[in-house]
Amino acid sequence: MEEDQEKYLEDARKVVKEQAYFMRASLEKAQLKDALRYSSAMLSELKTSLLSPRNYYILFMQVFDEMRILENYFKEEYRRGRKMPDLYESVQHATYVIPRLYLLITVGSVFIQTHEIGAKVILLDLLECIKAIQHPLRGLFIRYYFLKLCKDRLPDTGSEYEGTGGNIDDAIEIIIRNLSEMNKLWIRMQGSKDKSKRERERLDLKVTIGENVTRLSNLEGVSLDTYKTKVLPKIIDIITSSKDAISQTYLMDCTIQAFPDEYHLQTLQELLKVCTTQLEPTVDIKNIFINLMGRLADFALNNDMGTFNSEVDIYSMFKQNIDKMLDSNSQIEFKNLLDLQVAFLNFTLRCYPSNSEYVNDILKSCCRLCERQNETDFTEECQKNIVKFLAMPLDTMSLSILTMNEYPNLMKHLPFQKRRQVAIKICQAVVNLNQVIDDLKITGELLKFIQPLLITQNDYVEIPENEFEEEQQLVARTVHLVQNGDLAIHNTILQQFIAKFQQGEINRQKYTYPAAIFALFRLIQLIASQGGPQTQETQYKVLFEQIRGLIDVLQGHFPELALKLNLNFLLCINTVDQAQEFDEFSYDVGTQIITIFQDEIGDSNVKVVLLNQIMSTFAKLNCISGENFDTLAGNATQQAAKLLKKNEQAIGVLNAAHMFYNDHIKNVQRVQECFKKAIKIASQSIGNNPKFVYVFIQILNKYFYFFEQVEFKDAEIQEVIKMINEKLPKALSDNDEQSKKIKILWTATQELVRERKRRSIQAYQQINI
Repeated sequence: MEEDQEKYLEDARKVVKEQAYFMRASLEKAQLKDALRYSSAMLSELKTSLLSPRNYYILFMQVFDEMRILENYFKEEYRRGRKMPDLYESVQHATYVIPRLYLLITVGSVFIQTHEIGAKVILLDLLECIKAIQHPLRGLFIRYYFLKLCKDRLPDTGSEYEGTGGNIDDAIEIIIRNLSEMNKLWIRMQGSKDKSKRERERLDLKVTIGENVTRLSNLEGVSLDTYKTKVLPKIIDIITSSKDAISQTYLMDCTIQAFPDEYHLQTLQELLKVCTTQLEPTVDIKNIFINLMGRLADFALNNDMGTFNSEVDIYSMFKQNIDKMLDSNSQIEFKNLLDLQVAFLNFTLRCYPSNSEYVNDILKSCCRLCERQNETDFTEECQKNIVKFLAMPLDTMSLSILTMNEYPNLMKHLPFQKRRQVAIKICQAVVNLNQVIDDLKITGELLKFIQPLLITQNDYVEIPENEFEEEQQLVARTVHLVQNGDLAIHNTILQQFIAKFQQGEINRQKYTYPAAIFALFRLIQLIASQGGPQTQETQYKVLFEQIRGLIDVLQGHFPELALKLNLNFLLCINTVDQAQEFDEFSYDVGTQIITIFQDEIGDSNVKVVLLNQIMSTFAKLNCISGENFDTLAGNATQQAAKLLKKNEQAIGVLNAAHMFYNDHIKNVQRVQECFKKAIKIASQSIGNNPKFVYVFIQILNKYFYFFEQVEFKDAEIQEVIKMINEKLPKALSDNDEQSKKIKILWTATQELVRERKRRSIQAYQQINI
């Protein structure tokens, strides 16, 4: 029980604290015999079998801290003249084995520092002594204590203990022997009857085992050659002889993490061979491979890639061993094998980013693996891995990955939702990398792979509207990346996209058709800059008809969108047809705009906005002949006079003046007519609503806009000013939001007139406001 564990630990720690207090007190009085008695009593708490491994570790660390005090006292005793052999002998009189060995190790670590006897002799003697403790938990910790105290007393190359104290071979042998024995004790640990709990308890103590491997890696004398010939073979022997999955997994991981990457490069084949042929079936080889690939990939990116690639054929080594695992009838789960393949692909893309052959080989292996599985084996996690597998190469290899033979074979194992995810990732990669789409074959493959975003397939699953909109906008952005210096190929690629878009439903075409239309606008601009007149006219006619057809499809469902596209269509034609070769065609488009506005737009607020856009567009046109344009502009002006509210009508008619006086047309009479009609409409309503004065102020400002181009009668302008002066006080009296807007507009108008007068502009001298 957990409550019992807490009590056992608390009782043991109290004893340790108490006996440690008496030990320190005795040391202060130089009463070594009493100090050894109290320390022995303190160490006796480590004889317990009541504590869990985790709690035993807590107790051990408390004892360890106290024993450092005793170790320092032994050093001082030596300096004061006490003979270390006598002290070494005296601690062996402790009653119990556990305290006796801890004391012996403590004295031994100080004894080594005196150089009276070689380090090798003392360390081997201590190893022989602690063999007596065969209880797994107690034996493990006393060896851990040995390692902690003696790790800096080894006869390492260049250390003060080398020479008479031994050499690097002795240092390696001492740690290897300790590792081997600790590993055996660790494996023998029983503890809880519950297997999973017992395994957790063992893993709680793995750091004690790993300390040996860490210490080996820190030895100065362990060169690459020493590692290859002496250290690694012995570690591998310990690993393979243990026949324990937990031990093998942890020691392999320790070895990978502890030793330098350069060493792994030179011994990779040995490590991989151990993983694939000599470990227990239940060992998670996948994670070992993943960790090793991660280390080597980091090393490759941080060092000279040439050296990395030329010294050892790392890719082939991994590939051969992974394929062995895939082809064998091993107990490794399908999901784990996919995890391994994903990791291997990631490793390859990091280390060999431009090698498409390697990537294709891995795709083949993954396809072969998937083809052997039953449909039920493709769990959600497995499907996610395949999605990762298909998406990962896009960032480094871009669209060229789509031409690989095995790519579609792998895709077919996914249900719609996962195919959709891959399609989205493909589009995202293209868009994020701003990848130019300039190849017919790749375009065909791209459209094949993003079909889940383009048409409703048999296993289609409905998705939320916001997600649908995001994915369609992503497709739309992809179209704008089509580009090829040969405009015939450019057009062919665009037509591939449009043909696929036409297979989609109207809810998709709402997003894809506008993108295709604007891409065609761009193509038309490119043709205008390159082709001859006769060629251009022929090409324009085909493209213009196609654009009109696409807009017509949208008109029945999205009239406002169709109207706006037609406005942009007119602007496109206008840039390439200043000679008015397509006058009638352009006139038809303009007429269609007015028809949509009149018959299919119902919201009055939307009408106001759209009419401004129509007039603004018409004012820029030079591709329509005078008579046809006059008809279109007149129709637009009539629509302004039919708006719902009188103020909107007046301002709409007023704005129509811009269609008749701009860079392409100078029809003063029609401008004057617009002003007269606007004033008439405004005058009919201002009597009922003084705040209609806002419209008159706008009319006055519009007069100022045309002042220097169009001649107006002074009486007309003065009549407008008079109306403003009469109605303004009443309009400003309420101090509401509308009144504030009127005041702001009027103040700005007054400032404009004053500024023009200061500049001595003649037309403004007679204006008094």
